[in-house]
Amino acid sequence: MTRQMLLPKLNEFGNDATVSGWMVAVGDSITIDMPVINMEMEKAEVEVCSTVAGKVIRQLVRKGDVVKVGQAILEVE
Repeated sequence: MTRQMLLPKLNEFGNDATVSGWMVAVGDSITIDMPVINMEMEKAEVEVCSTVAGKVIRQLVRKGDVVKVGQAILEVE
């Protein structure tokens, strides 16, 4: 069964952020609270930790993509 990780709210002001880079690749095993992606906001870069555990089967966004809070960014099995 696959599960998706959604982009969490990163601060109280913004509803989106830009992908600045992945810290995991397809095939990697991840755990909850493990840093998986860097997101860039207006004045800061934020390391986002996983809310799911498993093997990464698909990255749903790419570097440079603007992602909205609640949007799926990663798929694991």
